[in-house]
Amino acid sequence: MLDETERPRRGAVRTRVYWLRLAQLFLVALVGALFLLPFLMGAFSMWVLTRGLCVPGGSPADRAMPYEDILFPSARGITQQGYFIPGTNGATIILIPAFKGGRGSELYYAEVFHRAGFNVLTFNSRVCTSQGWISLGYQEVEDVEAAYEYLKTRPDVDAARVGLHGFSSAGATGLMAMARMPDIRSVSAEGGYHDYAEMLGWGRSTNFFDTLYQLGAVVAYPLLTGGDIHDLNPLDAIGKIGPRPVLLVYGSREVSLAGARLMLERARANGVDADLWVVEGAGHGGYLWAAPDEFVTRVVGFHEAALLGVQDGESPS
Repeated sequence: MLDETERPRRGAVRTRVYWLRLAQLFLVALVGALFLLPFLMGAFSMWVLTRGLCVPGGSPADRAMPYEDILFPSARGITQQGYFIPGTNGATIILIPAFKGGRGSELYYAEVFHRAGFNVLTFNSRVCTSQGWISLGYQEVEDVEAAYEYLKTRPDVDAARVGLHGFSSAGATGLMAMARMPDIRSVSAEGGYHDYAEMLGWGRSTNFFDTLYQLGAVVAYPLLTGGDIHDLNPLDAIGKIGPRPVLLVYGSREVSLAGARLMLERARANGVDADLWVVEGAGHGGYLWAAPDEFVTRVVGFHEAALLGVQDGESPS
């Protein structure tokens, strides 16, 4: 039998062992959370960027524009839904949807081009289609290609006079589409990234937890989209556009302005007819509202020169 003095001593030992193990488990959980949480946050941020609800927008009728509801097939079994807004000058602008926007989400741009006489074609972000998610620009080039193939079937469209316009990820899509589509004659790209992995900081971070966050995003991207995050690279694409004209539009307070300057340098070094308009006081977006008259002069005038041969001060014939 145990001595009566041994029982409290053994109980105290068991208590110390219990709390020591509990502390060890807590420490393991804490270290695991410190390492796992940034990784999961990076993965979740990529899920938020590529998934979500469609923002369909309005109807051209809301802005007193004539239009047709259109359908055309795209890649990966997707049927695209869009609007075709007829113009009068013989040239056409494909308005690429930004982020999770639907075919009616950027009709303010459509109205500006329509007033200048352009046909305008809009279509849905892939979030609004049977696919239900976006790739942030690269796979969306397939929809631009499909939209152009649709335009070629229309007798009221001159397929030799088609340009692109896009904002943010759609601006990146426009630049990557130009590199793959030699028949497109012009592109105006607003506020897009130059190299998504680079912009994310991949390979440059000196902070261990930032690296884990970036790793989570980079690992999640192919799982969520089936693509490679390094394909999101307009900087590489812009050097392959050739002599065709490119207009980059960025705000003076835009985080990605430095990337725009890199793209301008790369474009000009490779013989691309490129220009950069920095909208004073604007951040990411709002260029049309920050400088509405200059927007018409610069952006609409850019496409008039490229597609119609109209020079500054002239009127389209």
